Amino acid sequence: MAGEVFSAAEVEKFGYCPLSWWLSRKLAPEEGDELAAGTVRHEAVAEDLKGIESNESKAREAEVGVMYFALAATLVATVGLTFLGQQFRVPEFVSAIALIWLLAAVFLLYRADRLAPAAERLLAERVILVTSMTAVVIAIAAVTFRGVESGDLALGFQALALIWLIGACVFLYRSLRSLEVAIATRARHGVAGDLAYVDSATENPKLFVSERYGLVGRPDYVLAQGDVHIPVEVKTGRVPRGPLFSHILQVAAYCLLMEEAYGRAPPHGILRYEGTTHEIEYNEDVKRLLIVKLAEMRAALLKGEAHRNHNRPGKCIGCSRRSACPERLA
Repeated sequence: MAGEVFSAAEVEKFGYCPLSWWLSRKLAPEEGDELAAGTVRHEAVAEDLKGIESNESKAREAEVGVMYFALAATLVATVGLTFLGQQFRVPEFVSAIALIWLLAAVFLLYRADRLAPAAERLLAERVILVTSMTAVVIAIAAVTFRGVESGDLALGFQALALIWLIGACVFLYRSLRSLEVAIATRARHGVAGDLAYVDSATENPKLFVSERYGLVGRPDYVLAQGDVHIPVEVKTGRVPRGPLFSHILQVAAYCLLMEEAYGRAPPHGILRYEGTTHEIEYNEDVKRLLIVKLAEMRAALLKGEAHRNHNRPGKCIGCSRRSACPERLA
């Protein structure tokens, strides 16, 4: 471990003002109603983002339901049609059923292996079991009821097929509705790619750690684009004309944590203000700057003091520890 461990949030404070960071180390509490409001807004964003995964999962489950209800309707209709013929050929009929379910099994195996998480694989296995049993029951019924008047039996099976098709339509509506909500949420938060991580105070998610650099942090969320992981930091306060230096440092810290955690540096991180988004480039120069700031923070601890590094009254006015600062400008 590289000496004292700092969080990405501490790096942001140091980038804003070293003295403000120093006071944040249990010397002066933060002040202002904006802090509590910001916490509430961050948690609301987290809940919104988690809804993307939930709705997309529901859409996938409903998609499976559509397929199986449609297959069931096909099977039932096939059974009904056999009773309209002059001769009931059991081998050909059973072979048709076997082929249909073989194709369905191949499709599900593909989804489970390439697309589905572990929980959905279990669901797929259960659906295969239930619908396979249904097919067996239908096949047995087709043989058992040969003595019943074929025309009436055919009509009964066609009615049953219609019911299964209605069920397929219900699942299709659920799938499309869940996808609509997920797509709208993605657009609202500019989410492109898979959500690999969402920070939430209620769930205490994973803490990213770099032992090499003595850095820890939890980005607001992480986007997985192939094998690249892009950290995203959401700022809920006032919207500046451009990305602030302290915020850039914080995003760089998250990029370094992604590099350490996944073995590949992201090309950029994302900084989101209300209504605007910035891609913060992450390269060797930015990484070196971050490492220098971490060294300056450790040097301040060894020295036992830190001081204001700016002459901007507006920056002091916006500081949440202004009232306790001995070097404030206004």
